[in-house]
Amino acid sequence: MTTTVTEPAAGVITARTAGYAHAAAWILGLAVAWGATPEAGDTYAEITAAYADRPFRAVAQALLVHGVAAAGLMVVGSGLVDWARRTGSTGARQAGWAGWAGRIAGALACVQLVLELIAVTGAGPSASGRTGALFEAVQRVDGVKMLALAALAAAVCAASRHGALLRRREIVLGWVLAATITASGIGYLFLSTALTPTAFLSLPVLLIWIAVLGTALTRRP
Repeated sequence: MTTTVTEPAAGVITARTAGYAHAAAWILGLAVAWGATPEAGDTYAEITAAYADRPFRAVAQALLVHGVAAAGLMVVGSGLVDWARRTGSTGARQAGWAGWAGRIAGALACVQLVLELIAVTGAGPSASGRTGALFEAVQRVDGVKMLALAALAAAVCAASRHGALLRRREIVLGWVLAATITASGIGYLFLSTALTPTAFLSLPVLLIWIAVLGTALTRRP
């Protein structure tokens, strides 16, 4: 009996910590390489120059944003899957789907990390085409990852309709995330400079909401 109570508690505390770590890694990553990495819409020459001139800052950002943050996201996703397995409440199935969406998003971030490390380490005047193509691949994978995160948010909100996991204001924030990150995901997937700026709205909402979700898993063993 004691073991049954202790194991979920340890798991949900890990999810809460991972939620905060996800946000912290993103914030540190942005701070480390602010203005030093290429952006969507840059030419191949500009992308290559940015990576070649400031490789250490680019690598540091990639490790934080697509490495540490991805690990945190996967832990939160696993926490959701575990929660769905333990609970018999309404919405457990949707929570399980959400957990797998979180795991998929974390795995996609790891793919981004590998691609970006290859792009940075190989950046040079003679490899601008390859570096630019790799950067664009990272952006397109980012788009797919954002759509997985939109599915995560929507599924958790659907699972919480009867108060199973999130509180009302947290559900509202989740739906805001689902809407905004869908728009930015489509923008990054298709390299649309008209839609990619919506990430300036969806990213802060994402960081707050993932931390909120990890805390919610702590509230609900």
